[in-house]
Amino acid sequence: MMRATTLPISKDHSIDLLLIISIVAILTTIHVLIPSSLQDQLALQPADPQWHTLLTAAYVHAGSNHLQTNLIGYLLTVSYVYWLCLYIDRRLWFRRTTLGLLVITPLVVNSANVLLYGTYLPEINGVTRGFSGVVAAFVGFLLISFTAAVREVHTAEIAQTIAVGLILLLLLLIDTVYARTIRPIVGGLVAFGICIQAAPVLYYHDWERSVQTRTRDQLLFQIAGGGLIVLVLVILTLQMFPTELVVNNSFVNIFAHGIGFIVGTAVSAVVLFYCSS
Repeated sequence: MMRATTLPISKDHSIDLLLIISIVAILTTIHVLIPSSLQDQLALQPADPQWHTLLTAAYVHAGSNHLQTNLIGYLLTVSYVYWLCLYIDRRLWFRRTTLGLLVITPLVVNSANVLLYGTYLPEINGVTRGFSGVVAAFVGFLLISFTAAVREVHTAEIAQTIAVGLILLLLLLIDTVYARTIRPIVGGLVAFGICIQAAPVLYYHDWERSVQTRTRDQLLFQIAGGGLIVLVLVILTLQMFPTELVVNNSFVNIFAHGIGFIVGTAVSAVVLFYCSS
């Protein structure tokens, strides 16, 4: 889905890279240098929330393994997002969306945590902390970036078809993880949804016109690049929605991951619209 181009690296890119690396530095510094007692005060207690913890809870972690997992997920996701933003010359979109996700996502996700665990499931005790909800938001950003790149190279119709198809396939993957099998009703609905989306593109031959205007090398590069991003989305989805929900005596908050993904797709789409207007 990408054309083979050489992107010049200017001094301005250092600002973007500094933004990316600064998140790693901040999370690591908080975990290493701030006393555990203070970190506990920054974590969110859904049954008795403090207003500031709606934001700060995303930036403290339960342990080194927890931090390491989130940093790996973040760096993997943001690397591909930035690559796509460079490709479509949308660095301003990248900066604004990244800054927005770092603030908006914790507030929305932790507010949802308070509503779910503090109001409807008060019997579940404990604290909520970690950057995984924000990582999930960047996965949503990656999906929108991929869609924007496809639209840049091909057409809006093809981009929409691929985006909806990917979302449906990722939902099927999540259902398969927890059902431990592909349920015929779910698989059938996903196949039906993809066919409905793909039918107009196939009928009006949009894909044929797109293919005919590109060389063999360009097509191979686009297929390889697109396939790699789809693989990354699959890996990240499996990380966000693992088979085992209790790891090292800690509950994996898949609810927060789902909310984070929705926030990431919504915020990145809205910011893209305003950057384009």
